[in-house]
Amino acid sequence: MEQQRAARSTEEVVGLVAQTFLRDRAQFIDELSSLMRTQVPALDRDPRLRELMEAGTTDNLMEALQFLQNEATEDDVRAPERALVYARILAQRDVPASALIRAYRVGQAGFLDTAMRYAIEFGGPVSTPAIVHIVNRTSVYIDQVCEQVGVAYEQERDRWVGNRGGLRQQWVTRVLNGTATDADAAEQVLQYPLTRGHLAVYAWTDPHIDPATAVEVFDHLRMALAGVFDRAQGTLMVPVDEHEARLWFALPHEAAVDSAAVERLLSERGLPVRAVFSGYGTGIAGFRRTAGQADRARRLALLGGEHMARVLSYPDVAAVALLAGDIDTLREFVADQLGELAADNERNLWLRETLRVFLAGNRSYAAAATRLAVHRNTVQYRVRQALNLIGANPETHGADLYPRLALQATQLLGAAVLRPEAPHR
Repeated sequence: MEQQRAARSTEEVVGLVAQTFLRDRAQFIDELSSLMRTQVPALDRDPRLRELMEAGTTDNLMEALQFLQNEATEDDVRAPERALVYARILAQRDVPASALIRAYRVGQAGFLDTAMRYAIEFGGPVSTPAIVHIVNRTSVYIDQVCEQVGVAYEQERDRWVGNRGGLRQQWVTRVLNGTATDADAAEQVLQYPLTRGHLAVYAWTDPHIDPATAVEVFDHLRMALAGVFDRAQGTLMVPVDEHEARLWFALPHEAAVDSAAVERLLSERGLPVRAVFSGYGTGIAGFRRTAGQADRARRLALLGGEHMARVLSYPDVAAVALLAGDIDTLREFVADQLGELAADNERNLWLRETLRVFLAGNRSYAAAATRLAVHRNTVQYRVRQALNLIGANPETHGADLYPRLALQATQLLGAAVLRPEAPHR
């Protein structure tokens, strides 16, 4: 009878631990994901990978909590589908399998550390058997899931590398990291002139689009852009994964990209894709440089989310893209430069846009009025209001650089860099 009471007490403690995890799930996932990214830097490449990792972590947490509280055997453990998708994406992106397994072990340690603290808090004298139960069941769950995601990774890796797109990806990776020492061999495999001038494009589709459709979208995108860069001396398209691709156009000279015109072209052709463009670079060093610029522009676009335009050109957003590498610091910069104008509300939105256009137009009220399609007096009123909120002197010339940069950051990133509006009492 005493043993039954102890067993029931242990079961109750485990249940309370699970309930607490569920209550604090969002905060725990955020902290655990941050820990995994810190300890496994290979997984901290961009916002999309972070989103995929958090989705898999959330599903694993829910499944693990269920496994703690039921009598399922190790043969009943199934890795969540989103965890398998994440493993396949890492395989396509050539992220080492060891990084994935390491993340699971870091996650396991973080989960157990928190679970044992909860068990001690709720268990009192029966916390030890509760902890033993949690450790044993968690180990069984993680071992089974690691084996399954490992198999999914290896199968996808074999499939991906086995096709020509995967082979091109491998060679491009070697060129970008400097391990491809034979430029002639690389050019022969890639069928692309690496020693000429380059402009890079990073494109991606919605993850809900099926892979076969995504391939067709990228092919149509390549053909559409071939018309834009009609003097290209070569084109290279390399898949990053099933929903992302890199393209390079070998150009004889620098060509400015009209983002608005490209966006209209994509809309006219009904292509469900987003794209960012690099600047111009020459030779293998320029090939690498344009890839880095396109990567930074893509990270900026992902940070902006649906608020961001479908098409970006790196030369147009270079300063903000560089600052966005540390989003917390950029948010502080915006707050310092814009003061009360950094509050996220409808009124400030119009004031910021008016001031941005006014400063970009060399402080011309007439030009700003034309651009915004409002009366000149409206522009004057809004500019005065905006400068009052910033605390800037409207007669101070030559001091526009930082405010203009902060205003561009708010235009591109919106709420990601703004201060939430204080709730009204």
